[in-house]
Amino acid sequence: MNRTMALIAGCLLSVTSLGANAQSPAVALQMDSGFYVGAGLGRSEARDFCTTVAGACDAKDMSWNVYAGYQFNRHFALEGGFTNFGQATSSGFSGGVPSKISTDTTAFELVAVGLLPFTDRFSLFGKAGFFRYDSDGTISGGVVAGASDTGTEFTFGLGAEYGFARNLAARLEWQRYLGVGSGLLGLPKADISVLRLGARYKF
Repeated sequence: MNRTMALIAGCLLSVTSLGANAQSPAVALQMDSGFYVGAGLGRSEARDFCTTVAGACDAKDMSWNVYAGYQFNRHFALEGGFTNFGQATSSGFSGGVPSKISTDTTAFELVAVGLLPFTDRFSLFGKAGFFRYDSDGTISGGVVAGASDTGTEFTFGLGAEYGFARNLAARLEWQRYLGVGSGLLGLPKADISVLRLGARYKF
């Protein structure tokens, strides 16, 4: 019985080893230099938005992004992208009449990405750089007003990436965008945080 179990275990180990050896070279190419593109979908939160306006407030919305980059080696890449943060809204009173306040924000970013590979398939990464935002704020209802602002600020994030095939990998990441605001009603600028899941394709 023990001899049979040992034989089965040996066969399984041999098959696993052969499979790993067959797959590893192809998957490892993900870590080589080259261009890549990707997209993600997640949830944004306009931090402190609800603490600066009165009434029912929703600072969270669906967010999406697209990006392209170049990986120089196993540990460093440069990446540019576009993010739509969705909308933050508040319903309350402005000037004593019912009104709705909303802000819509988008951004272009350029970040450096540092990677820490643990295997040929799995790695952690951190990113830091700058983004250029465009934020539009409106008041509708009893009072009608609008304002918009643009600016360049700092962004940083952390994430993990897992490769399913030679060219395809999945990303889970969190990213913070600092000091965003439309200038509507003199509301202060606030940070936006995004948690997203995405996919990356490497050429």
